Amino acid sequence: MARTRDGGNVTVRDVAKLARVSIATVSRALSRPDMVRSGTRERIQRAIERLDYVSDGVARALSTRRTHTIGAVIPTLNNAIYAVSTHSLQKTLEQAGYTLLLACHEFDLAAEARLLRAFAGRGVDALVLVGTQHNAETRKLLPSLGLPYVFTWAIDRTRRHASVGFDNRAAGRMIAEYLLQLGHKSIGMVSGVLAGNDRARDRMLGVKAALERAGLKLPPESVVQANYSLESGREGLAELLRTQCVSAVVCGNDVLAIGAIQEAQRMGLDVPGELSVTGFDDMEFATVITPALTTVRFPITDIGVEAARHIIERLAGTARPRCIELPLELAVRQSAAAPRRS
Repeated sequence: MARTRDGGNVTVRDVAKLARVSIATVSRALSRPDMVRSGTRERIQRAIERLDYVSDGVARALSTRRTHTIGAVIPTLNNAIYAVSTHSLQKTLEQAGYTLLLACHEFDLAAEARLLRAFAGRGVDALVLVGTQHNAETRKLLPSLGLPYVFTWAIDRTRRHASVGFDNRAAGRMIAEYLLQLGHKSIGMVSGVLAGNDRARDRMLGVKAALERAGLKLPPESVVQANYSLESGREGLAELLRTQCVSAVVCGNDVLAIGAIQEAQRMGLDVPGELSVTGFDDMEFATVITPALTTVRFPITDIGVEAARHIIERLAGTARPRCIELPLELAVRQSAAAPRRS
């Protein structure tokens, strides 16, 4: 916990003094921000960040009393993969007597830091985050809280942080190498948005590495970034094909891939005869579309289960921060095939 110059803990009084408001206004800004004017809220937020203040809830959690609540900050629930892993996280925690508090940052790493601070203020016992890429405020905040935390959906190669996930770069290489084995030489991507998303970035870098190893390239103009939705998959493929001539498209997840297949069919392109399309995740619906989707299978449920188990063991004092790497598997179906010869 942050301390004042005289060695005492930073309190709400210190925040109020620096922000030039009353203690009641600071408390209201923390508990009912909608009741405080935006200019005043911003002044209070600046004071909180300058003093590295965390409200009394964390002080209670760091003493002898636990709240038996775990805070998880994920990118979005508007994506089935996060819903599945979060459900398994919640169920495993519930079986051990813990309640999950959940928030979404919508791929905004500054918002992630604010949400983590809010969870700490509520006295959560531990934190769950997605990915290994976090902004400077989060990197500074996590060790200062003294709470167990775990990164998910990616592996922290530095081994400085507990993590449960898989090698996204290896996943990108896996799908690209399969397409290369089929004979494809012109490969493009409809990727997730790369900014603030190390999973999307690493999948793209894996594809790029596999192509370079084969003497090919993945130039920037062959990578279209898109939000994870069917509509974005459709728009992303259309944008890619306006300027690039490709025989195969690697999509950032299954949702984008299905959108891309829909757009290809709308354009009169045969999948996989004229265009092969692949995804990542292996969601349940990947097997029921036509053609069924070739994709990389991630153990999505296991991410939540293993993250919960690690947190439970850390709180019981029986585990140390560690890296749990989950396996990848190529799910070969009908949406990818050898390219047609001219």
